[in-house]
Amino acid sequence: MAGLEPVGLIAGEGSFPLLFARAARRSGRRVVACAIENAAPAEIETAADRTYWVGLGKIGRILEHFRSEGVKELVMCGRIRKEIFFKHPSIDLVGLRLLGRLGDMRTGGILNAAADFLESEGFSVRSSVTFLGDHLPTAGVLTRRTPDDREESDVEFGIRMAQSIAALDVGQTVVVKNRMVVAVEAVEGTNETIERGGRIAGAGCVVVKTNAPGRDLRFDVPTVGLATIHRMRDSGATVLAVQAGQTLLLEKDEMLAESDAAGISVVGFESPA
Repeated sequence: MAGLEPVGLIAGEGSFPLLFARAARRSGRRVVACAIENAAPAEIETAADRTYWVGLGKIGRILEHFRSEGVKELVMCGRIRKEIFFKHPSIDLVGLRLLGRLGDMRTGGILNAAADFLESEGFSVRSSVTFLGDHLPTAGVLTRRTPDDREESDVEFGIRMAQSIAALDVGQTVVVKNRMVVAVEAVEGTNETIERGGRIAGAGCVVVKTNAPGRDLRFDVPTVGLATIHRMRDSGATVLAVQAGQTLLLEKDEMLAESDAAGISVVGFESPA
């Protein structure tokens, strides 16, 4: 993203949209946010230069706001829970055109269709980790504690299993113990998956989070943060393995400090060949 033109932000849940907006503004960009009602954090109003609150299905309204602000480039940040699709959100005519492009409701298909649709409307969809390179982990152990032999074996096994699940576009996270998958992420999200894994297998679980093979980093970047570490601590999980260069570490410094305090090892792994 060159120059000082405004950048559009479609903001979903969590701190990811806030992190992006603040980083973009530090880089000299004006941020125009279309914040999804009942999803985006209220703090987006101060993180962005201009915020419009819109319903999930009001795609035409989103396009109107961005065009009125001169936005040509945009990103999509933050989770939109799939559960909302079961609550019959009000969808405008432009939104119905987008829905008509969907073959099914898997995350990858939804996001690819959304990006293609936005670009067909004249917008350039950029990577959501633009400006956030410092929050992408390198390969190796990121915390003081190194996984023991059993945990390393579980990480290796978990990477293969997580990649298989991600390739099916089911979820990005698996919880493993003794080379057995005890929980797989679906629509409930990472934290609930961690909790379920700990409830089933007890302390000592390993959590592996990966990106889908070939997944476009313009959207759906795997994210972990303080909430992830807190849920692992409460569930007794001892290792978090994340894909190097393709996982966003929210509240990075605080997250790694909390991991050290809880005796949790955080590891970045290279993308499988």
